[in-house]
Amino acid sequence: MAQAYSIESAIHEQLARVGTCSLDELVDLLPGYSWNQVFDAVDRLTREGTLSFQHPGPFLYLLSLAPLQSVEAGA
Repeated sequence: MAQAYSIESAIHEQLARVGTCSLDELVDLLPGYSWNQVFDAVDRLTREGTLSFQHPGPFLYLLSLAPLQSVEAGA
């Protein structure tokens, strides 16, 4: 599980630095990991809601950190 935490932290760090990027750009920013490892981690992070995944056009997928959700007291 240490490997999963490491890649997830690296993804968060890179997206905090660059803002929005494509999956292929993110893979290029993480040369220590394979495309499959990055894709698997991105899948996990988008499912848990910490990454935002957009599909603005054909063959274009953009990733960014999801906005923080505030929890209202008493809600």
